[in-house]
Amino acid sequence: MTNIVEADCNKRRYLIYFVVIWAVQMAAAFYFCTQKAGFHEDEYYTYYSTARTAGFYVEDGKWMDGQTYRDEFVVLSGQQFQYGLVRQVQSWDVHPPVYYWIFHTAASFVPGVFSKWIGLGINLLFHGMMLMLLTYLSYLTGGRNEKLALMVTLFYGLTPAAVSGVVFIRMYELLTVFVLVCAILHVKAFYGVQVEKKLSYIRFLLPLMLTTYLGFLTQYYYFIFLFYTAIAFCVFLLWQDKNLWNCLRYGVSQLIAFVLAYLTYPSCLGQMFRGQRGAQATENFFDLSNTMMRFRFFLDLLDGYVFGKLLAGFLLAGLILFLLLYFRRSIGRLLPSEKAVIPLWPFGILCFGVAGYFLTVAKTALLLGDTSNRYQLPVYGMIVLLVFGAIYMMWGRLVKEGKIRQVCLAAAAVVCLVIDVTGLMSDRVVFLYPEDREQTAFARKQAKEGTPVIYLYNQGEDWCIWDVTNELMEYEGVYFALAGGTDRIEDAVIANASSLVVYVAAGADVQAQIGRILTSNENLTDYALQYKEKYCDVYYFYGGE
Repeated sequence: MTNIVEADCNKRRYLIYFVVIWAVQMAAAFYFCTQKAGFHEDEYYTYYSTARTAGFYVEDGKWMDGQTYRDEFVVLSGQQFQYGLVRQVQSWDVHPPVYYWIFHTAASFVPGVFSKWIGLGINLLFHGMMLMLLTYLSYLTGGRNEKLALMVTLFYGLTPAAVSGVVFIRMYELLTVFVLVCAILHVKAFYGVQVEKKLSYIRFLLPLMLTTYLGFLTQYYYFIFLFYTAIAFCVFLLWQDKNLWNCLRYGVSQLIAFVLAYLTYPSCLGQMFRGQRGAQATENFFDLSNTMMRFRFFLDLLDGYVFGKLLAGFLLAGLILFLLLYFRRSIGRLLPSEKAVIPLWPFGILCFGVAGYFLTVAKTALLLGDTSNRYQLPVYGMIVLLVFGAIYMMWGRLVKEGKIRQVCLAAAAVVCLVIDVTGLMSDRVVFLYPEDREQTAFARKQAKEGTPVIYLYNQGEDWCIWDVTNELMEYEGVYFALAGGTDRIEDAVIANASSLVVYVAAGADVQAQIGRILTSNENLTDYALQYKEKYCDVYYFYGGE
């Protein structure tokens, strides 16, 4: 009876610990959401593709009304809950529709509103779920070890990579949720097969079918994780009882899920294999010459944004523990009560799935600097689990229960927090764009003063205009013209303005375009470069004294 009461007290204590950790990490994520001042161009596409009104079309030598521009990025009153349109717009791009359906639903409740909090609110919800799922997965994989589960969550939830995932308004937080659910179902199925010798329809096959259906229709990278996890899981099933029936039921259930996904969204196959991104990913996958370069690129991101550039230190600690373990085993001094700290099959299945995902994505994903973290985000938390789990498994065979172990755990927690806080304070959180705050303020000031704005864009690259949407939304209208032209701009508003704001697309002949503007308005004699954007430079033209 005493043992039962003590166990209940321990569970309540660890639950309290988790709630505190979860609350602090959610507060930290919310804080960084408040610091987000701008958007990545893909984030603008999230808004555009879920709220498309008439289509974003710019014409050479034409004004676009500011409200017309804005309408393409908000769900208008009377256009809410149009899921068929969302699916159709996505079919023209490279992604499946589930995330966009969710985003469209949230935006439909606030028609006419363009706000970062629509996307960030969705991400915060899924981030909170992700932390819970990662803790539960760590608990199951670690042989129901609460300490390991809390340590994994304590560390990963405050890494710059995890926080960056929250502030990036795309589908990767939701994808992470489905990948973690997939992993949890496989680990739980391992324990179920140990007892029942068969796969349960209610507890495994049907929930996994639903997860696969939704995960695949959220982001095609889900399939990569499932593929490798399924291989390892089927090896376990055959090793367990050499019964092919379990493997067949498993495979057929997943095939049904993919067929249903195809029937829901027939564009998926074309996007995966024939679309722009699909063809590019296939070419990268079979190009063996770039393998090591790509692997080092993503390994550096993992090191810098998850492990605080101390991944080598963690691996060295694991190696030292392994050598100590090997030495103590040889002289018979291992702790007998700690023989099975972590069940090896769930650990191995998870390891194979994560490694396969990481390597395949490293071969196929776009190399976009620190923003490429998004592609590996679904497995970052599990990589922490595997590293910590391996260290904990060996450490548990070497250190007895008692004060020494408690002191070591407390010290490890402090080290984890120091690494996290250092990373967060070192500007490693991506997708915040703090410089946009000043740039938007400049646009707002010019709009209040009635300064006309011109965007000189490159032929075929009008999508780059999205990158400054938050600035262009401040103006009553925007005049668009091709940057390749040099003819005088024949427009009365531009010709009579006392000042102009001019966006010149990157790659254009800047001096030719400056001369073009000065020719178009004889009142303007001087100009200054205000700032540089990713896809354009912004100039302010004014008259001399």
